[in-house]
Amino acid sequence: MKTIFFLCLVSLVSSAAFAYPVVTLDNPFSGSGVYTANNGDKKTAILKLHGSEGGSEYYGNIEASTIATLGYTVMTYCYFDCNRGIVEPRKTLKNVELAKLFEAIQWLRSLPTSNGKVVVYGVSRGAELALILGSLAKEMNVTIDGVIAHTPSDTYNLPFNWSWKNPLCWVCTLADNKCSFEPPYTGVAWNPLCGEDDIHLFSEANSAWLLNGVAIPANKRIEIEKYDGPILITVGEKDEVWPVEQTHRIEQTLLKAGKKPEIHYFPNEGHAFDRADELKRKDLVLEFLKKI
Repeated sequence: MKTIFFLCLVSLVSSAAFAYPVVTLDNPFSGSGVYTANNGDKKTAILKLHGSEGGSEYYGNIEASTIATLGYTVMTYCYFDCNRGIVEPRKTLKNVELAKLFEAIQWLRSLPTSNGKVVVYGVSRGAELALILGSLAKEMNVTIDGVIAHTPSDTYNLPFNWSWKNPLCWVCTLADNKCSFEPPYTGVAWNPLCGEDDIHLFSEANSAWLLNGVAIPANKRIEIEKYDGPILITVGEKDEVWPVEQTHRIEQTLLKAGKKPEIHYFPNEGHAFDRADELKRKDLVLEFLKKI
């Protein structure tokens, strides 16, 4: 266990009476980090899920460690692309076993510092994953005490690798050089220096997710109405990745099922928020956590 002291982000801790020093905890989940307030109290735990950038990008740890200063335990769970070196190719978001995430939830609940509550908090593909975990919690006999999803999808999505969008990872094979470097990537061959996962080798039948080793079909709707706990969703109405209509469908599904989700629409934002609205979003997250 190591003690870490952070210059707290003013936007996150301004309403707090006190910011605690933070310690890191060892954990059995490769590539994941655990931050907890060193105050001796029993704490709510948060399973924090990154997006399609993968777990080797560490900027998500900044928010996680700052939230921990307010008296929480936060795990930045790496569900793909863990421990990648600086010069190694990006890994693909594929074949993610959901059962492992439920194990992480149970592990957080078992910590000596736990008060028995675990919240799942995801952004982008992590938000998709957060809704998936909520929808399957009953089936997996695991309690989730709250779900936070920023810019979520309402369906199970395909595998993804950011290198697929990099023209340097494709070699044009057409004599007239009129190749497409966007899906469906016609007239191009994959550059193996960018990794082993040529997009042409992937079927569009299956999503990036597995449950107990079984592939879940792509584009299947996430049955979030099966989740009984509190839900916070934030989304930009100009989201260029997943149209805001997906959140509208999630909201209508939950309301029809008699749920009362907390959903905030940001009219001037896209998939990533500018600074002022991002600070507002983070404040909404903290207010939601206080209610758990």
